[in-house]
Parts: sequence; structure tokens; C-alpha cells
Amino acid sequence: MRAIEIFRLRRVRDKPRALAAMQAHAGLNADEARTVVNQAVGGGKPVLRLPDDAAARQCIAALLPTGFVARFAAAPGFDAQGRAEAAILAAVPHLPAAISDRAGALLLQGDWESALAVCLQGAQDALGNAAQQGLQEAAIEVGLQMGWQGNG
Repeated sequence: MRAIEIFRLRRVRDKPRALAAMQAHAGLNADEARTVVNQAVGGGKPVLRLPDDAAARQCIAALLPTGFVARFAAAPGFDAQGRAEAAILAAVPHLPAAISDRAGALLLQGDWESALAVCLQGAQDALGNAAQQGLQEAAIEVGLQMGWQGNG
């Protein structure tokens, strides 16, 4: 079981699409989905429970184009910073030196979110599928990635 929280909204929101995504991916009925959307619009951080990490990532990715941004909820065994750093460190040896240097400097400053963003931007052509997928999964899990289309 993996819980996700909706923690940020973009200015433009597509509520009907968000309702449909929550129903399809989180197994909510229409009233439950509407309650979650209303909580999010009202400034709350509603939590959705999904069967596993893959389902949670798919739900987060489905919500992105609707203007509702989500991430894995805090839970025992999930450390957002540690997850991001592990993905960065796995990718850095395969990135161009300038990107690796920039990401490393940001990590040393404690800015793991920016380091992850730098790696993602530089990873378009430089990484193999496994390292790039690791970065993308970490970004979506921590709520950083705003446009990932997902691999399934």
C-alpha cells in the first residue's frame, strides 16, 4: 500500500479530468473523488491510498496534466531526500561533466531538489533507460516532476 498526498495546485486546474483520474487510478467513486478535489482546492493535503508504488506513480502522473500535483506521502521506509540522492548518484557517472558538477555542487549545498531537476534536464539524451527511469521515478515520487509522461 502506498499513500500519496496532493500538495500543490497549479493555477489552471481541470477538475473533471482530475475526478476521472482519481476514480480510475485510486478506485474512488464520484463522491469520494469530489471530496478529495474540494479538499485540495480548499488548501488541504488530501491523501489517496493506492495498492503499490507503481500504481501511485501512475496516479501522480495522471494528475499532473489536471493541475493537481501529488507526491508519495511521508511513510516509514520512505525518505524523499534519500530517494532523490540515490537516483542522482546512480545517474551522475553517466551525465556530461558540466551537469554532474552542477548536480554535485547542489547536493553539497543540501539542495537535492534542484540537483534532481538539473539531472533530469541534462538526462534527455545522455542516460540509458535505467538511470533515466530512476531519475524520473524519484522526481515523481517526491513531487518534483511536472510533466513526466511515465513509462507505464
